[in-house]
Amino acid sequence: MTLVSPNRGYLLERIEGDTGTMSWWSGQLTRVHDGLDDLRDAATSATGLPGVGQAVTSVRADAADLLAALAPDMAEAEHLSRVIATYADAYDRYAAPANAMIEEIELAHANWAQADAAADDAGRAALAAAYGTSALAIEATHALATEAIEARDTAAQTLDALWAEYERHHSGWDAAYGAALAALAAGANSTLTPQERSFLESLLASGDPAEVLQVWRAHPELHDELIEAHPEVIGNLDGIPYDVRGDANRSHLEALLAGDLPPDRRDDLEAIMRALNAEGLPRPSLISFDPDGSEQVTAAIAHGDLATASEINSLVPGMNSTVHDLAGWGESARELNASVGPGSATVVWFGYDSPDLLEEPQMGRAVDGAAAFGSYLDGVRALSPDADINVIAHSYGSTTAALAIGSQPDGHGVTAFIAVGSAGFPDDETVMHNLSESRATQVYATISEDDATARIGRATAPGHPVPPEHLPGVTVFDSDGGVSHTGEELPAATGHGALGPGAYLEPGSESFYNVAEIIRTGEPGTERQGEGSTKGFWDATNWWISDEFELIDF
Repeated sequence: MTLVSPNRGYLLERIEGDTGTMSWWSGQLTRVHDGLDDLRDAATSATGLPGVGQAVTSVRADAADLLAALAPDMAEAEHLSRVIATYADAYDRYAAPANAMIEEIELAHANWAQADAAADDAGRAALAAAYGTSALAIEATHALATEAIEARDTAAQTLDALWAEYERHHSGWDAAYGAALAALAAGANSTLTPQERSFLESLLASGDPAEVLQVWRAHPELHDELIEAHPEVIGNLDGIPYDVRGDANRSHLEALLAGDLPPDRRDDLEAIMRALNAEGLPRPSLISFDPDGSEQVTAAIAHGDLATASEINSLVPGMNSTVHDLAGWGESARELNASVGPGSATVVWFGYDSPDLLEEPQMGRAVDGAAAFGSYLDGVRALSPDADINVIAHSYGSTTAALAIGSQPDGHGVTAFIAVGSAGFPDDETVMHNLSESRATQVYATISEDDATARIGRATAPGHPVPPEHLPGVTVFDSDGGVSHTGEELPAATGHGALGPGAYLEPGSESFYNVAEIIRTGEPGTERQGEGSTKGFWDATNWWISDEFELIDF
C-alpha cells in the first residue's frame, strides 16, 4: 500500500525527473534562439537593402515578413528554455531530497507500525491481568505496557518529523511543477500578450483557492481574454467564481459536442448536457468539467445560486457512479433545496473516478478523489466564507469525503458531514481523530437495517472498515421509516441505493427528511426507533460491528 503524508496528502512515491536531460533541452532551445537571433540580424540588414527595382523591393518585403515570423518563434524558444531550466533547478532543490527520503520514511513507518502493534498487545495483556488476582502480574504487565506505549510514541514522533520534512520538499516541488505547467500552458498560445501570460502563470502557481481568488480579482481587465484562450483551465480552477466557471465550462462542452467525438465520449457529454438542461431557475451551472483528465469524464453541477447561498450542500456519489447519473442526482439536489428552504444551493459533485466492484475494497480511488474534493471544498470556503458547507455522501462517496474532510483539523471548512449507507470510513488515526474528536465538523450517519451491501463492504475492505455510526461524537439518525413533525409517514430505505424508491436520498423518505432537517436545524427530524420504525434482517439482534471494527455474525 502506498503511504500518504498525514497533513498534505502527498503520496510517498518517487518524483520522476532527469535534470541532465532537462538541462540539455534547455541548452538546445537556447541555441535555437541564438540561431534565430543571427537570422533576425541578417533579415534586419536586408530590410535596409539599398537600390531600386522590383527585385530589391521584393527582398526588402520578404525580409520584413521574415522578421515578423521570427519574433514569436524566438520568444517561444527563449520562454521554453527558461521554463525548463527553472524547473530543473527546482527539481534538484526539492524533488531530489524528497526522493532520497522514501526508504527512510518507509522504514520509520514500519517501525511505528510494529511498535503500535506491540503497544496494543501489551495494553491488552495489562487489561487481562487487571482482572486477575496477582498484583505482581498486574504490575509487570502495566510496566511493559507503559514501556511499549513510550516506544510507540517515540516511533510516531520520528515518523512525524520525517513526514514534515518530506512535505516541505514535496510542497516546494509541487509549486514549481504547477508554475512550470502554467508557463507552458500560457506559452503554447501565441495570442496571449506577455501580461495575460503572466496573469495565467500567477493563477496556476497560486498555493490554494483563496490565493487564486485574490489573483483573479486583481486583474479584471484580463478576464475575458483568459477565458476565451483557456476555458478548460479557468472552468476548473478552484477559487475562480462559479458563474465564470459555469459559463466557461458550458462553452467548452458545447464546442466539444459540435465536433467529431467517439460514440462513448459523445454519450457521456450528452448526459452532462441533459442534466444542465433541467427545467427551473436558476439554470444548473457546470462548475467543473474534465473530459480528458482522468479515466472517467468528471463534472460537478450546481443547482441554486452559490454566490448568495447561506447553505451550500454537496452530494458525493459512490461506487459505479458516472456522469450518466447526473440528471437523477440533480432532481434530488433540487428537492433538497426546496426542503431546506430559501438560501440553499446544492452541488452534485462527480469530480473523481468512482470505483467498480473490484476496486471498492481498496483506498486508491478515495485517495485520488479526496485530493480533488478537498480542493473543491477550499474553493467553496474561499468564495462563500459565511455560508454553512454541508456534505452528503453515499456509500464509497462517504469514504472519499471522510478522507478529505478528516485529513485536515479544520475539516476544509465543512459544517456538517452526513454519511448515508457508508461503505466505511478510512482506518486512519488522523482522520478518525479529526472526525470524532476535533469537532471542527459535526458528523452524522445512518445505515438502513436492510442495507447488506454497506455492511459487507465494510467487512471486506481493509482500507475503510470503520463504521461511522460507532465513532465518538457522531450523531446517528434513522432511515428505517418514521413520522415527520407534521405527522407525515416517511418510508424506510430498503436497500443500499442512493436514488429511487426505497433509496437513501429519495425525497419523502425518512433518510431524506432527516438530511434536510440536519441542514436546516443541525438535528435529525425523527426519533431513533420512533413511531413508524421497522426492523430488518440486519438489525442489531442479528449482526453488528464491534468497537474494534470486526465483523461478528450470530
